[in-house]
Amino acid sequence: MAGFGPSRYPAGTPTCPTWFWPGEQRVARLVDEFGLPVHDQWTTGGALVAADGVVRRIDRPVMPPSYRFTNGAISLVDGLAGRLPSGTVTVDCPVTRVERADDRVTIYTSQGSSTAGAVIAAVPPSLALDTGIIDPGDLEPSVAEAASSIPVWMGGVTKAVAIYPVPFWRQLGLSGTAFGPGQPFGEVHDMSGPDGTPAMLFGFGQAPLADPAEAFVEQLTALFGPKAAEPAQVLVVDWGRQPFTAPTRLGLTSRYDLYGSPHLTTPSWAGRLHWASTETATTAPGHIEGALAAAERTLGALLAP
Repeated sequence: MAGFGPSRYPAGTPTCPTWFWPGEQRVARLVDEFGLPVHDQWTTGGALVAADGVVRRIDRPVMPPSYRFTNGAISLVDGLAGRLPSGTVTVDCPVTRVERADDRVTIYTSQGSSTAGAVIAAVPPSLALDTGIIDPGDLEPSVAEAASSIPVWMGGVTKAVAIYPVPFWRQLGLSGTAFGPGQPFGEVHDMSGPDGTPAMLFGFGQAPLADPAEAFVEQLTALFGPKAAEPAQVLVVDWGRQPFTAPTRLGLTSRYDLYGSPHLTTPSWAGRLHWASTETATTAPGHIEGALAAAERTLGALLAP
């Protein structure tokens, strides 16, 4: 059996997932098992809404309770990978193509090829088809249609993080949450550490943006005042331009109703190709919980007698 998934992000990259939520039991079990430090998402204070050139303040929490990984979500990935035998995972080795022949599959990578009895595709199905890793013509038409149309969760988003000396917005009685319909970044939240250090605000914007860092700082300044105009650093990633995140035909993958589609929860190629990204989950698709649920489903299918 072989599997392939997205490459590791470089250190310092503002990546998803940002939160996990109460009731997501698979995540909670792993957090306890690995002893991972987590902290509550900061929600104390008012929120801001910017519309039609006016900023309104809502003096009540608007964010539901949620949690953050204190050392980043990569700590959960490292915990899972650490349970595997040495040499099981190969990084910086992109899969370029997967083919089936008789009762085997061949996986071609940048470092050569190998064969296996089955393969797990832990990347969004639309990305696997768009990159040519899997040939749509080698799938049942209904599966190819679903796989090519399903969107990457948050795949068309630009994420920006502004780092400040202190979380000054908290001193103003603000939670750091802001919404701006029609603004470059429609959603802003506090991304600070558990004690407010490092102090950070982050936003989700719709790509493409000509200068997302400048647009983000300008928007934060309009929302939170002059102290927001001088961040120590701004980090930006346009996920739509990340080759291991989003398909090139991003705008054509908009069928969110296909999340958890039976065409993708059922193995293809007579049980030799398993779809295991979070977009294929019937529980919490798009979340870490959904990725874990998809993994459980896949392993259950592979280990079934």
